[in-house]
Amino acid sequence: MYSDAEIREKQQLASAAGLSGAELLNDAAAVRRDCNGIGAAWMLDATREWISTANPSLVVVADIHDRRYSEGGTEKDRQAADAEFRSNGMKIAKYVYRWYDPRRYWVMWQVRKFSALLAGFGALAFNYREE
Repeated sequence: MYSDAEIREKQQLASAAGLSGAELLNDAAAVRRDCNGIGAAWMLDATREWISTANPSLVVVADIHDRRYSEGGTEKDRQAADAEFRSNGMKIAKYVYRWYDPRRYWVMWQVRKFSALLAGFGALAFNYREE
């Protein structure tokens, strides 16, 4: 669970980086309820913690994605949330790291890898609703 200070930091970072869906982090109660770092809720906490620690710049991107998945909707909504994750991941890589920093490209590679995992397994975690 995030503290108020951590949520404020996430809001500021998402806004400064121009992330799509940054406004979803404005509801602190929903962030505490829905966001768990990088990885599905069914994963062991230690595993999610390890992945999040290894990819710190992508945590805020995953938090926005968690909020989208919590809102639920149709398969089209899930695909849009996954596309937003990929786009936001690329934005944060470029925001946090300069073009000459190899970490930028590591983050971009991780975004591609996580996006592939979402395409294959994201439906298991998405909150589907009939519309």
